[in-house]
Amino acid sequence: MMACVVPAAALMLGVSQAATVGINFQANYCGSPSISGYIVTTRAFGIDPSNWQNLLQMDTGYGSCSGPLFTNLSQVIDTTTSTDGLNPLPNGSLSISWGAPMANVSGFSGGYPGNRGEFQVYHGFLRDGVNFGPGSSGGDNNQPGYNIDITGLKSVFTNHPFAIQLIASSDSMKDFTNAFVIDATHSTTQSVVYPSPFLETPRSDTPWTRGYGGGLSTVTPIAIDADHIKIIGNRAAHGGDKTVPNDYNDASTIAGFIVTDQPVITMSPQNAVVCAADTVVWSGYAAGVPPLSYQWRKNGAAIPGATTSSLGLTNVSAGDFGSYDLVVTNLYGSAVSAAVSPDHLSIAEIDNDLVDSNTNGPSLDALNFGATWLATSGARSGVMSFAGASGNQIVVPGHTNLNSSVGAIMFWMHSGGLPVLGGNPAMLFDRRTGNGIVLAQTKDGQIQVQANPAAAQDFLSSNTSLSDGNWHHVALVFDQANGAQVTLYIDGVQDTASANGADWSWPAGQELEFGRSHDSFWQAYDGQMDDIRFYNRVLTAADVLAIATGGTPVNNTGNVLRLNFDTAPVLGVALRWRCPEGILQSADPVNASFTDMTFAVSPYVTSFRSANKFYRYHGVRTPGVVIANPHLM
Repeated sequence: MMACVVPAAALMLGVSQAATVGINFQANYCGSPSISGYIVTTRAFGIDPSNWQNLLQMDTGYGSCSGPLFTNLSQVIDTTTSTDGLNPLPNGSLSISWGAPMANVSGFSGGYPGNRGEFQVYHGFLRDGVNFGPGSSGGDNNQPGYNIDITGLKSVFTNHPFAIQLIASSDSMKDFTNAFVIDATHSTTQSVVYPSPFLETPRSDTPWTRGYGGGLSTVTPIAIDADHIKIIGNRAAHGGDKTVPNDYNDASTIAGFIVTDQPVITMSPQNAVVCAADTVVWSGYAAGVPPLSYQWRKNGAAIPGATTSSLGLTNVSAGDFGSYDLVVTNLYGSAVSAAVSPDHLSIAEIDNDLVDSNTNGPSLDALNFGATWLATSGARSGVMSFAGASGNQIVVPGHTNLNSSVGAIMFWMHSGGLPVLGGNPAMLFDRRTGNGIVLAQTKDGQIQVQANPAAAQDFLSSNTSLSDGNWHHVALVFDQANGAQVTLYIDGVQDTASANGADWSWPAGQELEFGRSHDSFWQAYDGQMDDIRFYNRVLTAADVLAIATGGTPVNNTGNVLRLNFDTAPVLGVALRWRCPEGILQSADPVNASFTDMTFAVSPYVTSFRSANKFYRYHGVRTPGVVIANPHLM
């Protein structure tokens, strides 16, 4: 006779498997298809895209979407649905009905830029009947709040209870009201709250605080074992005066919700800059049937006693650096958070180091991001080629030798025009965050110069077109100290000049960007570049002409950067540090005295030209407390 041993957990689980379902409400912003919809395409709130159900778009009431102020929709999801944003369920069938005073879209990013899945869920939400919308008067649309009705849950969670967590976003909020999850099968109600939502910069068009915001609710504290549930929000309200403490603006919206039995880490601990002697607190938030057990790990090994949803490290030192994650477990499975680490100093080998050949001061090697080195191009040897469609870029890390209010930037360029004809100018040189200088290529082939482009003022354009497929030398000489003069030279000859009274001096430590800007307004450059130079003194017309005609100025002092691309990119290292007190030190060899490199800023790039070179960084600072993710979002 053969004995069969079955674990007790398996007897409880029966034949069904653990399941997670994410529900995403979408809005149809009529007249603006680019901001309608937003199907989840990447992992969001710990859930893969295949487990998200992106429901029918509800009209906003704007544009051609005029209609009844309150809208009702319904949809069925089963094991076969696989189009229009729906995905097959692991088993069973769900019938979902929802109603609201129409939907809307929110500019809330929740710290998740681009097309991260969390942003896609936060994008559309069901209105609360109070804060704005069609038919509103004084900010009120005087409609009932949202309601959600879902049946068939026991066909998905056949032998399991489940827990629910709500997701909210809004374009008019200071806080969120609580919401109610109703077990309609057993006539019981649980309240969930939004303990710490994120509110972006408030707008100024109402007496009460109004801003974009969003966040996660708490999880239903008691597991639900029902086929039929309802979700409604408590009544929203706003009033008071934002200049005094009686201001309030409580939204009661919903962007989606999660139903799960197994643990899902809906908000992983977040990375933060943590420096020596700091205290850091990380938290991870999970949904799932209680009880949930927590275990923090360091480099994959369990940390003794670290068994709550938060982990604190005090007086951080070198021994604390490593990779930390959180494992959450219950009867139905486990989940592992994204890893975090105290961020101090990182060293990376790179194969795209462009060697600086200047002989004045330290070498300021550049990083190549995608540009192609060519041994020859026409009459020039050793050039870098930029493909505009690919957005190639060369970056020179910031340096104190580049923080001059007088100087010159120059390069050779060869281009046939913009990547997109008639589009915005293409970026040749950019060094500014707010203030600074930009050199760009216009649709007519001119060189456009902007100083303080954030204010869109004080710019000039060359009289010469350079998009003719020939090599041209471009030099911009600037002198903010004496007369605020900006002079543009083309092929060694002055083309145009202008006095510039704007404060365009760049912030200390700002990088130099060639071929593509960090600002998406500009097109990327399509063409070639050679012999990039930076001088931190004012060049004379004779100096510029000598360089443009292949010679050397009589006085070559102040040339603190020269990238002539005579050789292909080489192997190098990039050192990055983010703690504000950091001063890089170097020694050669390691047992020698380390000396401060007071000119070095992060990231510091150096090639493997030095056979033996050792670096460390140090500094004195007041320790702080870092709460890595203070908002539940």
